[in-house]
Amino acid sequence: MNKTYIPIAILIAGILIAGAAIYTGGGDKGPDSGASITIEAAADKALNFINNNILRGRTTASLIDSVEDNGLYKIKFSIEGQEIESYVTRNGNLFFPEAIDLSEIDEAVVEQGTTIGNFSVSNDQVCDEGGKPIVYYFGSESCPYCRWEEPIITAVMDKFKDQISFHYNKDNDADMDIFNKYSTGGIPTLVFGCKYYRVGAGSESGEEVEENNLTAIGCKLTGGQPADVCNSVQELVSQIQ
Repeated sequence: MNKTYIPIAILIAGILIAGAAIYTGGGDKGPDSGASITIEAAADKALNFINNNILRGRTTASLIDSVEDNGLYKIKFSIEGQEIESYVTRNGNLFFPEAIDLSEIDEAVVEQGTTIGNFSVSNDQVCDEGGKPIVYYFGSESCPYCRWEEPIITAVMDKFKDQISFHYNKDNDADMDIFNKYSTGGIPTLVFGCKYYRVGAGSESGEEVEENNLTAIGCKLTGGQPADVCNSVQELVSQIQ
């Protein structure tokens, strides 16, 4: 990491984790208390708070823009070229370093535990396509663990070509809704039927164990079909939630 970036990053992090900071003195400081102040006055108070209480002369925040947004004042400022948006209540009493738009957050996956192959188990219904459960692979050519995992998952999926719809996502941005829900951002990511998912390769167990585990999870999704594939991994299938 660039050495000149580290201290600035720490300062900015200090702003973002500060929470809702009350920075006016005396009286009731609730978001609805007192009369509204102008947006210019709110922006000045926010910048004074950041410069005097957080940055303290090490660098300076400068105002870029200020607008009204959802009943608050949105203040955009810059610290050494890095732009940050924050919010101030209309009475100028509360400063919110960061806002999360709850309307844009996808429903989070709820994990029920883990199963063979270190796969997490979700409480989601099995997702299917044309009556076939869907298996997703997310990887990249530049990722060494993906290069290890890819031939195994593709070989396993070839066994289920009539029973499973395989979405092979290598170096593309397809199925990002699935990736964002079941992955922490790492690759390789495997998602079996939106029910079983794992971030990372199964390299610690070895190729044979990984192939058997993936096969068994596939058989769990297909109800034991094809029989000539699934009969050999029935013991593993019985261990899956």
